[in-house]
Amino acid sequence: MARPSLDYDRIAPAVRKLHAGGSSVRAIAAQVGVSPRSVSTLISRLNLPSRRPVSSSRVSERRRPLPAGACLEIARV
Repeated sequence: MARPSLDYDRIAPAVRKLHAGGSSVRAIAAQVGVSPRSVSTLISRLNLPSRRPVSSSRVSERRRPLPAGACLEIARV
């Protein structure tokens, strides 16, 4: 018998359900009782869509400070 953490047939239904509900890999791993890496492997084996976090480059573009003289130009308008 395979180790419980590698018995993908047993945990596949729970992973599908929790993944469809929007749970993170860590939350799924804690709920099912396996490692996050096992959950990630199973998600890729089941061809489930991966959730990608917002890249830091987009966040930094939104929070870029104004140039030094921008406040003076805004006040004159």
